[in-house]
Amino acid sequence: MIEVGSLTRRYGTTVAVDGLSFDVRPGTVTGILGTDGSGKSTTTRLILGLDGPDAGHVRINSRPIWRALLAAVRGRGAVRSPLLPPRSQRPTPSGALAAGGGMDPSRVGEVLGTVGIAGVARRRAGAFSLGMAQQLGIAGVLLRDPGVLLLDEPVNGLDPEGVRWISNLMRSPVARAP
Repeated sequence: MIEVGSLTRRYGTTVAVDGLSFDVRPGTVTGILGTDGSGKSTTTRLILGLDGPDAGHVRINSRPIWRALLAAVRGRGAVRSPLLPPRSQRPTPSGALAAGGGMDPSRVGEVLGTVGIAGVARRRAGAFSLGMAQQLGIAGVLLRDPGVLLLDEPVNGLDPEGVRWISNLMRSPVARAP
């Protein structure tokens, strides 16, 4: 479980997050909605321990984030932006995912199917749209079976069909597995 309490983060005189509190329980899907600049990405960074709060706390499984990081790192996955190498070095999605974690190719194929890009598994990723790159990033996280899945702007670059796909994924047992 993720507990966020009275979380505040400032950058100089700008308050990016102001007293935010919420809980995310296992098996639930929680979204953070807001306009550009409202603190969604900053909140994600604070939850991941990539940035520290000025006030408040983040707890994972009842432990302060700084104590929980090592214990929780295996139980989390995050996609903050599509993770593709420079165009000249882009491998096929199935090859990149299998090599990146020593994964069984059949498991890679299964996850690529789950995220809707199995049909392009052997194509070079250099021609991928932003939406397909986003799906590839999500596949890479799902391969590790995270207990908590944090997605920062998951519909960025997706066409209407892709937005429906991510909505369905978030409702699926894949996203709700404890």
